[in-house]
Amino acid sequence: MVLLLIMQRLPYVEWGLNPLFACATGPKPQITVEDKDLGTVDLTLDLEAEERMTHYGLRGRATNVFPVESERLSKLLNEQPSQNTSKDMVAKLYWPEQSRESEPDILKKVQEIAEKNPDVNGHIPEMVWFHKFDETSTANIRKILGIDKPDRGSCALYIIVFRKLVPITTLSGEEFLKAWWHVVVCGCPCFFRAIIH
Repeated sequence: MVLLLIMQRLPYVEWGLNPLFACATGPKPQITVEDKDLGTVDLTLDLEAEERMTHYGLRGRATNVFPVESERLSKLLNEQPSQNTSKDMVAKLYWPEQSRESEPDILKKVQEIAEKNPDVNGHIPEMVWFHKFDETSTANIRKILGIDKPDRGSCALYIIVFRKLVPITTLSGEEFLKAWWHVVVCGCPCFFRAIIH
């Protein structure tokens, strides 16, 4: 009974539900996110795409990867030089622990390494934009409930938009062999597995 009373008295955002996503309905919901650097970022999420990847479970980050469209991010994508000529984007929506190093920070470090190493350059996911929804932190509800060390193990909702990788399975002949050899030289077996999916 106490749990039900607590649930009734707290707004949804304090339970980790972002109102942007709660109001977004349909197979291609549209949301706008206010970004301190870019201003308003428009996103059209294709939640029913065949190439969508999901991972739900009692443990984990509830990771979803799906195609996304955005006029604002498309302009940003065109400004970034790349060996990958794809103009399509995918979004990764997930709930990582806040105490861990963020994926955007890790990707920035990897990009710095790739720029110095020609064997790695062009073989890593290209992050176009990311946003952390601070208001969805599970630490908020833990603080309200008086739990000791509310930040320990707390999660928050992140969205990262990437330039879509061209699957290696679409290549054939010499192009396929060249891409396969780059994977071997780069030493990225996880990349090979990810690009095939």
